[in-house]
Order: sequence, then structure tokens, then C-alpha cells
Amino acid sequence: MSVRSFFAVELNAKPIINKIIAFQNKLIETGGRIKLVAPENIHLTMKFLGDIDEKILPDLQKETETISFEKFLVEYRGTGCLPNLQRINTIYIDVKKGKEKLTELAKEIEEICSKFNLRKETRAYKAHLTIGRVKYPGDKQLLIERIKEQQEELFGEVEVTSFQLKKSILTPTGPKYSDLFRINLK
Repeated sequence: MSVRSFFAVELNAKPIINKIIAFQNKLIETGGRIKLVAPENIHLTMKFLGDIDEKILPDLQKETETISFEKFLVEYRGTGCLPNLQRINTIYIDVKKGKEKLTELAKEIEEICSKFNLRKETRAYKAHLTIGRVKYPGDKQLLIERIKEQQEELFGEVEVTSFQLKKSILTPTGPKYSDLFRINLK
């Protein structure tokens, strides 16, 4: 049987989540159709695996436990969108401090996954917290203004102490995530 999964760093810092919710509310005021990420689902995706055979999970966990990585700080500051302001599909909170460490960790996870012939990432890793997906921008100028207003906003800083392999079940009300396993950093 297969399981839809991804590696992630959870965001469990309530003050940061509260600031993100306030920003999400400002985005909704633009009148667009924006699918907001639920507060409990906000995370840094390290690597999306898609559907994998659940038989490999014990070996994948054992191999992932060999990653030796120190705890580090991440600063969430500023906002942005993908692919650009002219065609806004995804709205995110940016990572400033800790970006290099996250990139190193993503590289180590990628190397582990290659041993299992799992999907290879072709794009460079970009650390960010997705907070909304734009279906229809509504007042596009206002949406752009809202994003630009927060480009230097400090949402907060948090210590990364672990990462997880998450199971993702897609439902009509949004995805439901649960941990398949957790790897603690030193």
C-alpha cells in the first residue's frame, strides 16, 4: 500500500502562527479566492515524496536517523509570492536567518531519498512557509499591496529541534497531516 508523504519542519510557535493568521486575514480582505493553509498545517516542506510504498518506511526511518545535524535558529521575516507578483499562485512567509542550514538539511534528506530511488528534486530548495494558494486574485492591486506591506515584517524566530516525515491525506476540507516518524536534532 502507498502513503502520500513529505519531509517537513513543523511550526509550533503560537506567537508566529498568530501573526501569520493576522496576515492571512488581510489577504482575505482583498476579495480574492485564496485557499489559506490551516494554522495547524503550516510547516516548512523539506522534500515532497508523493506516494511511496509504506513497506520502505522502517528502512527509510533507519537511514534518516543517520543524519547528524545540530539544532539551529530560523527567522521568519517578510512575505513573497510564487511565481511572481504578476501571476500570484502561492503566498508565503520568507526565511531569512537559518536559510543555509535548511538548505543543507534538505540536501541530506535528498541524499537519503536517492538511496530508495524516490523522486529526485529538480529545482533548487527554497525555504518558505506557504500560507495560501490563490485561485482568483480578486482586487489584484490590493493583494499586491498587502504582500508588499509585509515584505520586511518580522514574524518571529524559532529553534529547529527536529524534522518529520509526514503522512498527508487529502480530504474535501483540506489535507490532514500526521507524523510517520520524527528525527530529533542534536
